[in-house]
This record gives sequence, C-alpha cells and structure tokens, in this order.
Amino acid sequence: MSLTVRAEGPIAVLTVDRPARRNALDLDTLDALGDAARAMQREGAVKAVVLTGSAAGGGFIAGGDLQVLHAVKSARGARAFAKRAHASVDALRRLGVPLIAAVCGDAHGGGCELAAACDLRVVERQARFVWAQLNFAVTTGWGGAARLAQTVSPGTAVRWLLSADPVSADEAHAAGFADALAAPGEGLAVALAQAARFVRHDRHALRHMLTLLRETPSRGPAAARALELEHFGRSWASPAHAEAVASFLARRRG
Repeated sequence: MSLTVRAEGPIAVLTVDRPARRNALDLDTLDALGDAARAMQREGAVKAVVLTGSAAGGGFIAGGDLQVLHAVKSARGARAFAKRAHASVDALRRLGVPLIAAVCGDAHGGGCELAAACDLRVVERQARFVWAQLNFAVTTGWGGAARLAQTVSPGTAVRWLLSADPVSADEAHAAGFADALAAPGEGLAVALAQAARFVRHDRHALRHMLTLLRETPSRGPAAARALELEHFGRSWASPAHAEAVASFLARRRG
C-alpha cells in the first residue's frame, strides 16, 4: 500500500508510504488520498486528520513522482493529473475537519503544496521546504501558490517560489508557514497532541468555525460578515449549543 490509514480515536493518520521513492506521489497514491477522504466522509466519525510521510522515506513528501509523471508530455495531460491532485485535496478539505501536516522531513514541490493545503503545519526542526517547481521549469499545479500567498507575506511567497531555495524550519516558523516546531522524531506526536485539543469540541461546530477560517480571508468585508452570520446562526440553533449552555448554567447554579 502506498498510503496507510490508521485511527487514533477520532483522529485519522494518513501516511504516504513510498520509501523507495522518498514518499513521492504517483497517480495511484494521489487517488488513494481522495478515496480515504471520501470513505471518512461516509463514515462521519473522523474529527481531525494528520497527514505525514513514512519515516522510511526519509522525508515528508517529495512531490510528484517524476519517474512516472515524466511520461506525460502534453499540457492537457498535465492538467488532467493536476486535477486528480486537486480532487484529492478537495476531498480532504470537504471533510470539514482540521487538517494537520506532520512534516517529519524535507518537503519538495508538491509536498510543499500538500502541506500548504493543511490548516496547520507541525514541522520538525531538521526539515526544509523546497518549492522546487521552477527548478523543473514549471509552476505550482495543486493550489500551492495561492495558498502560500494567503499564509505568508507576498514578498516571502515571491522569494520562496522564485528562488526555489530550501527554506529551513526556523525560517518557515518565523514567516508563519510552520505553526509549531518539533524535535526530530517528535513531529507526529506533537501533531496528534494538537489534534486532540480540537476533537474535544462538537464536530459540527468545528466544521462551522473551520469554514469561517478558510473562506472569510478571501472575501470582502460584506461577504465575510454575511458568511459569519450564517454560520453563527446555524451553530447557535444546534442541539450541541443548547446542551453546552444548559450544562454551563447548571454548573453556575451548583
């Protein structure tokens, strides 16, 4: 299997496991990510997802597997496999649960793009991000440029994408791309501990809040306010809110 899925209670850990290819993604592995997400959507039990690469691969995810993808020669073919990557990322994000990247080694190219698609990135101190696309005379293709530009300053995004120089964990943290740093070998444990703080909350309330965090930054003030009012109203009217308030008031009376 090129992708392993295991449960840690309500947390799903997705591990890209292609050690011979430094956890690079071929089309089957990209599809497996989407299939796993759609299966979790049907089951409805997962409240957070941690994405990582196998330790045997020596890094996080080394982007697309060029030994396989190099066979694609046309612009149409390139767009087709990029759309498969988009479909898998979209399936993960449609779960409406926090996505946490446990970056336990270097991320290259598409691996950086997958990390950018997550809501949080826990990065081991020895890891580096190498936005290597221009080294291969190509742009980002899986949504990475837009997501990076929304996460770090415009100048930082320009510098990282146009230089293709390795970005250390410390630099990524200073720029706001790495949300937490971990000692070597501790990235997955730190990511799981962070996920455990999230999954204490009602799944539907988490989804509402996550929607606001993901969507309001790209909207104008009026649209952002309308979206927030919509999700506030829906979450306020939920049984989970009523139960939480009743419990709070009972404690106060006690």
